[in-house]
Amino acid sequence: MAIIVTCPGCRKSFSVRDEFGGRTGPCPKCKTMITIPKAGEKVKVHGGEAFASGGKDEKGRLVLKPIKRRENKINLRNATIVVASTLALFLVTWILGTISPKNTILAYVGLILVTPPLVYAPYFFLKDAEAIENLEGRELINRVALCSAFYLFLWGGFSLVAWYTTAAFGGELYIWALAAAPFLFVGALLGSNCFNLEFEDGAIHFAFYLFFTVALRYLLGFAFEAGTWVSNAAASGIPLDPRM
Repeated sequence: MAIIVTCPGCRKSFSVRDEFGGRTGPCPKCKTMITIPKAGEKVKVHGGEAFASGGKDEKGRLVLKPIKRRENKINLRNATIVVASTLALFLVTWILGTISPKNTILAYVGLILVTPPLVYAPYFFLKDAEAIENLEGRELINRVALCSAFYLFLWGGFSLVAWYTTAAFGGELYIWALAAAPFLFVGALLGSNCFNLEFEDGAIHFAFYLFFTVALRYLLGFAFEAGTWVSNAAASGIPLDPRM
């Protein structure tokens, strides 16, 4: 039966044979000297009697305090700022869509500008509040930038696929579903990996981004119809026949 030893220096665990019990030797990783316990020795945890009376002293006063569960609390001021900013964004987009509807350049520039905030915001609702470490500082900024680039790339890829798909097969619902399904799966996978989320939370993250970008796109005068994608493709000089 092997003896399990944990190095006090590097915290690496490894097993040794029973015959080495009681000996002292260097850790194979960090060279910290370790005394290997004998096979028959048992670890005794001291201090358990402190909990015998429910963590109270001889006078009945609580010695220990329960660990409180940390929860994500919604700050009223921050929530007001988020709601106001969202309404302002939709209002400005609607005005621009009224003044200059179906402006492709405006749509692309706007998409690039709003993507980082839309990628940044849902992370604070989806992250694990009980995790020992969560993304913050420069690491969080880098993850937001990386995820934003991925999401923009997916939008570009879907736009290209939509041009060819609607031109060749029409704009029926099942055609849209077939074209969008791979992008939805990849988007959920990217969201979960970029922010260390579960796959389901990654799907929610990507869905949040899609909801707002689709809504803003609609306010600019664009609609998800076959004719719209075909006309956009023609204006951009992209051949509509997939065989070309």
